[in-house]
Amino acid sequence: MKIAFDVSGTIEGPKRGYVLILLKLLQDAGHEIIVWSNSYGYTTDAVKKYDLKNVECMSKKTTWDCDNDESQFIDIAIDDDSSQTWLASKRFIWVSDLPETVEGIKKLATEIGSAT
Repeated sequence: MKIAFDVSGTIEGPKRGYVLILLKLLQDAGHEIIVWSNSYGYTTDAVKKYDLKNVECMSKKTTWDCDNDESQFIDIAIDDDSSQTWLASKRFIWVSDLPETVEGIKKLATEIGSAT
């Protein structure tokens, strides 16, 4: 599954620790991790800052960038801005909805993994 993590407000937001744990758990489970942002430079800076390995950096894609072809969409986007439903993602998980415990993050990672 392709899972995109936003930078501003998400990887670099108030729940950063939980977001990074979720990213690592999903990556360890074999999912393809994408770090994306409206600014490509933010993605490369975040990858370096947090020493993220084996992730793809990408500028955010809209549904129109993919010609509304859902086969090209990201499977899940983790983002802080719930107004960005126009992004090319099949499902969104909003940072505000993330659990604030490590156990809760582990449970969420398991639920995401079992949805494949």
